[in-house]
Amino acid sequence: MLEIITIVAPVFLLMVLGYGFGRTKLFPEGSSTVLIAYVWNIAIPALLFSAIAPRELPGLEQITYIGSYYLSVYAIYIAAVYLSRWMFKLTLAEQGVFAFATVFGNVGFIGIPIVEGAYGEEGLRFLLMLMSFHSFTLIPVTTILVERAKNVAGGAGMMQRTFASIRQNPIILSLFFSLLWSAFGLPFPYWLERLFELPAQSAAPVGLFAGGLALSRVKIAGDMLHSVAAVVFKLVMLPLAVFSITNFILEMPNIMVAVATIMAAMPTGMIVYSFGAQQQVGARRAATAVLISTACSFLTIFLILAFLREQGMVPV
Repeated sequence: MLEIITIVAPVFLLMVLGYGFGRTKLFPEGSSTVLIAYVWNIAIPALLFSAIAPRELPGLEQITYIGSYYLSVYAIYIAAVYLSRWMFKLTLAEQGVFAFATVFGNVGFIGIPIVEGAYGEEGLRFLLMLMSFHSFTLIPVTTILVERAKNVAGGAGMMQRTFASIRQNPIILSLFFSLLWSAFGLPFPYWLERLFELPAQSAAPVGLFAGGLALSRVKIAGDMLHSVAAVVFKLVMLPLAVFSITNFILEMPNIMVAVATIMAAMPTGMIVYSFGAQQQVGARRAATAVLISTACSFLTIFLILAFLREQGMVPV
């Protein structure tokens, strides 16, 4: 168990450090926004590109892997929509944001160092493969639900608005160009590797510290029952669904099962709160889910890693 603590504890301690500094005057309002912008637009795309571009294109097994993960994600997403409709009587727009909070994890900041610590570069490659489709699949669907609820005109105009942010998403662009680079078999010399390696290495530490800074500004508000329900979906139901499908139904290799399960167990990402605030729908509820899930995820991630180790799926 000491090995698992060694993997998990530094990740959350760095977030706690960021949270602590966020409560002081050393980092003024907006500091986390600048750091997160760097990680999201520079560091993670560099990490993704350097992990995919020098390798061969994903094969059928990798495509099946991605499909199985998002099959689990949308099963939980749909279940969350119906639960929030029948039990909580939320509007369609609120249902979309609630479901978004149950499946969109803080993979970029917390998932990367956890998986890299447990599985090294190979595990990180599988994580980035799954992560590449995170925003691409979930943001458009949630945007459609919210805009439909607001009676925004449909047709091409709605689709154009929905996918405008996706076209400019740095992670999607990085995925596209890395796959293109791989498809043409272009050389990846050492100087280029080093160029991408420097910002890539900063993704995890800067992201964790920035995440802590951002959480220091978040306050628990809104309906607690709704937020707790979203956290249960995110930290329990989604990892269970992903593990079941990848391990029992598809019988995928251990490392792929483990990485997918760990990604599913990540706490709700700040993007959900930002999305809710931008759309003026369920922002306080989303912020509370982010804060509670992040606090609880230290224990849940530890337990999942311990379980995976018992199954022979953690090489520590």
